[in-house]
Formats: sequence, structure tokens, C-alpha cells
Amino acid sequence: MTPPYSVAIVHYHLNRGGVTRVIHTAAACLKAAGIPHVILSGEADERDASLPVQVVEGLRYGTDPDGPSGLQLSQSLRAAAAAVLGPGPIVWHFHNHSLGRNRAIADAVAILAESGDAMVLQFHDFAEDGRPQNYPVIADTDTLYPHSPRIRLAFLNSRDLLHFLAAGLPAARSVLLPTAITPPAAVKPLETPPDSPLVLYPVRGIRRKNLGELFLLAALSPKGTRYALTLAPENPRWQSYYDEWTAFAQDSGLPVQLAVVGRLSPVPKASRSYASWLRHATHCITTSVAEGFGLGFLEPVMIGKPLLGRNLPTVTNDFSEAGIVPGRLYDRLLVPVAWVGKEALRQRLVRSLCTTLETYGQVMSNEHVERSFAAMLHRDYLDFGNLPEDLQRQVIHRILAGGEGDEVLVESRAETVPLRLWLRRTLKQTAPTAQPPDLAAYSLEAYTARLTQVYASLAHVKPTAPEYVAKHKVLARFLKPGSFHFLLT
Repeated sequence: MTPPYSVAIVHYHLNRGGVTRVIHTAAACLKAAGIPHVILSGEADERDASLPVQVVEGLRYGTDPDGPSGLQLSQSLRAAAAAVLGPGPIVWHFHNHSLGRNRAIADAVAILAESGDAMVLQFHDFAEDGRPQNYPVIADTDTLYPHSPRIRLAFLNSRDLLHFLAAGLPAARSVLLPTAITPPAAVKPLETPPDSPLVLYPVRGIRRKNLGELFLLAALSPKGTRYALTLAPENPRWQSYYDEWTAFAQDSGLPVQLAVVGRLSPVPKASRSYASWLRHATHCITTSVAEGFGLGFLEPVMIGKPLLGRNLPTVTNDFSEAGIVPGRLYDRLLVPVAWVGKEALRQRLVRSLCTTLETYGQVMSNEHVERSFAAMLHRDYLDFGNLPEDLQRQVIHRILAGGEGDEVLVESRAETVPLRLWLRRTLKQTAPTAQPPDLAAYSLEAYTARLTQVYASLAHVKPTAPEYVAKHKVLARFLKPGSFHFLLT
């Protein structure tokens, strides 16, 4: 029996990435459930012609003063959805409408909300969270976060949800909607295990992925260990940071290869494909300093690869609640503060923090400086992951210059030991810390049930005028003193 509603999924694009995977998964779930749907995008999906995609002008990234207004875009969205789905009730499902990549989309959402439309507003990333370059686009709107009995704000993790609850969002108008986990590629096991570890970082090399940490780990790993990053960044904003690490890889001679998929083979005569790199990898790694859901923590489980790297409690705490141990993770990589210089770091902090807060329209206070600096200090050590890239390279050069490597420590909940020792021990572990059945809470079946339940709960609720979460209160949660991070500027 066909449900008495249909769904229109809306996003800027369908380029390869985490949000597109979520949209593809949702479309598959809706198709299996017999729910009519359409995907409205600013660009066509060139990789899957079977999806019900309609291109709508004005949805792409970029705020063009000559582009459509929010009202014009809302009318275009209605027309595109009705052309495919007909006149019946529609539940809109917007992804990242508030990201600051297109002001017209944020305005269109507010217009649809004022019209009483049923909506799910799903957040993967936030302009308020380490994206100061995005925030000015939406800084002057008071209608960014509508909510009503017909609107649900959907979050990938509990931290983001709690931020909005603290900012005034009623709990009944929120939902936790984590991503479904599916295997990233078909992986055929190797007949003969490799002699040395090959550690794969299956991400694009954008700044928050903390590429410098790969080089630090490579500098202290057992001889023969190799590290590889799968893809270069697409966003020009991150290209200069990536280029500096590419040059450093050549200059340092460390066994780190960047943008390997389609360019290099993991071993002689092997395919250059992503699946080939996954097959030959002995381990997967994450060194990211910020994530929305954290696919990189769970996807290795699906292909039987052990994971090591940096823990992010903001996302992994949810996994722990579900009984999942995603990998062998550390909380910090500690380097002596004397290697950087306390006063030099403080000066860098003041300059970067001031610039970041000004972009957000905030004034830097002494509390911001003192709490942010205190958060960086761990007795006589600093966390390598919260150093700007040039200081990260300075630390690695010092290690390569002579016998101070054992002064770098790895800190986890269980212990603090020399990083060199931890790596030697961890890289010998070839069994994952979780198995695919452990991920039942994030299965396609569980995701389909959550998704359809949310849609059904909104479809026939009586239209009601929306209220709005105060944007400045959301910003205050993300910018609270002590939260500054160099790699999120």
C-alpha cells in the first residue's frame, strides 16, 4: 500500500561525499518502503542515472546576488517536486540548509516553514562549528532554525542535539538521525598477508582531517610501515594546506603517500582503485579533529579492517552507548611544549582566535584567551592535533633530526606511553575491535525505520506557524570559551 505522502530530498549537489551517500541510502530505503520521492539538487548525479533526480537552478553552492531569491527558489522547489510527485502532501527533507553555502536555500526553508509545510531539517555540518568563512552568509537572518509540530530538526550526534536543546529547541521537535552503515566497497581478502603494515586513511585531504598527524605517526612507526591518503581536496579553500603537505612528503622522505586512488597502486601490478587500496590495507586510520557522524570510525568494521587513530568523544560516545568499540584510539598525541614555545603559541592563539571571533561577529575576551590556552596545555605538553600546520612540521623536523622521538607520548583513557611503543604494539594487532553484527543500531533496517517514522509523524499534522531557535544562542554553544582549534579556522 502506497503511503499517503511523498518525500522531496533537497541538497546543493550530489558530488561524492558523506552527505551524498546519506541521500543515496535514503533514496534506496524509500524505494524499498514504497514511498514516492524525488531528489532535488543543484547538479545532476552523474554516477547513478537510476535515481529520481531533478536539477533545480539556484541550489548550487554560492550566493549569487543575481540568482533566485528565497521566494523564487521556494517556488521552483514546489514546482519541481509537484512535477514528479503530484499534488499530494509532501515532506521536505533538507540537508545542511543552514551551512552558509547558499543564502537563498536558508530563506526558502523559512518561507516553506511559514507556509506550514512538513519538513525535516538535517544537519551534517554547521557554519557555527569551525567554518567562520561560511557564517557571514547567514549572519543577518533570524529565521535560520524554524521548528513546529510539523518540523523536525535532525542531528547526526548527541553533542549537536544537546547544543540545540540548550539553545531552546523543544526536545519533541528534535530527532537523532544517525547515518546507516553500509560497506564502502567490496573487499576480497589477500591470499598472503603483507610483510609490513599499510595504513589507509580513506578521506579527502581537507584541513580538519589533520594530515600532519599521519606524518608524525609515520616518523615513529616501525620500519617498513606505509601510510596512504585516498583523495585530494576538491574545495579550493583547502588546496594550499594540502599542497604544503604534498611538498613535505617529498622533502621529508617519510612513507606517506597522498591522493593515491586512481594515481598509484598499493603494490606493484595491483589496481589503482579504491577497492584495491582497501584490499591491500592492513589497517585503517582516522586523525580527524572534527566529524559530524563519524563514518570513518565504523566503515572499517564492515570490511574487517582494524582501525587506529584519534578518538573524537563528540561522536564516539554515541557508538559506546550502542556497545561498539570502533578501534584502538588515542585521545591526544603529546609533544613537549618546549618544542614549540609557550609564548610563541600564545601569540599565535591570540591572533587566530581574534580573527575567528571577529568573523563570527564576536569580540575576543580575556576569558576566551585564557580558557582556550589552558585547554591546549597538558602540564608540560601540547596536543599535536591542535597545532597549526607549520608548527606540526616544526615538531616532525625535530624528531627527524635526532633521538627525541621517545618524548612524544600517546594518551588514552587507559594509559600514557611513548607513541613509538604504542604504534609498535598497535600495528601488530590485525583483528578489528568490532564485528559487523555489532553495528545493528546503524543498519539499513534501523535507518529505514527511523526515517519513515519521522516522515509519518509529520505528514498529517495540522499546519502551525513556526517558532525559531535563537541563532545567537546556537553560536554561543559552538563558540564557548575553550573550544578553539587551529585546524578549524
